[in-house]
Amino acid sequence: MLESEEPMKNQTRLFALATLLFVLPLVAQEKQKVNQSDVFQDETSEYTKSLRKIIGGLEATIGERLKDLERKHEILVVLKPEYEKRQTIVTEDIPFQVEDGYESNLLKYIMFQFEGGKVKDITLASESKRIYYEVMFENKKIVFTPGNLKQSEVTHEVFEKSEKTLLTEMSLENQIRALRLLETSLRSSIYRIDVLLALYKDKKDRKNLRDIEF
Repeated sequence: MLESEEPMKNQTRLFALATLLFVLPLVAQEKQKVNQSDVFQDETSEYTKSLRKIIGGLEATIGERLKDLERKHEILVVLKPEYEKRQTIVTEDIPFQVEDGYESNLLKYIMFQFEGGKVKDITLASESKRIYYEVMFENKKIVFTPGNLKQSEVTHEVFEKSEKTLLTEMSLENQIRALRLLETSLRSSIYRIDVLLALYKDKKDRKNLRDIEF
């Protein structure tokens, strides 16, 4: 009787060990999900649901803006082939300003990287530097990836340290702020490309007009 019980005990131990090895990764994975989310957010509340709905709407709008921008970019590349892979649009350039009692300059821009005519990534950047103390600077950058906006990387760099955060690690409210900033920047970029195309057309038309005036 004892001999027959021993194999059963061994089988029970093996089953328990296999179960433990299967469950532990799942527990670790679940813990990782909690660590990456906003622990202050009540996922069951109507407020949280409304925030996630806003985020979904912004992601859809950004997708439409990107399609529009890619169409404009395709036309622009015909006129300016150097923009095929990369295009940078300066949104703000202040060579001199007084900030916290110090003279400094400020540059803000949006940069698009293209691959096969599609937007590969979008960088929103703000660079501030003191004029007489160049080691004193503050750079902020968000690199958005169209295929997975929530994995976009946020970098905040000052002279003594640099911090990086993923958008998904931020609160839903701050995710909305970042996505709204991107949507506004895309809208502004589309307008600027339209203006650029209009200027190129006007320049071309004036030249052609001079050519045919006798």
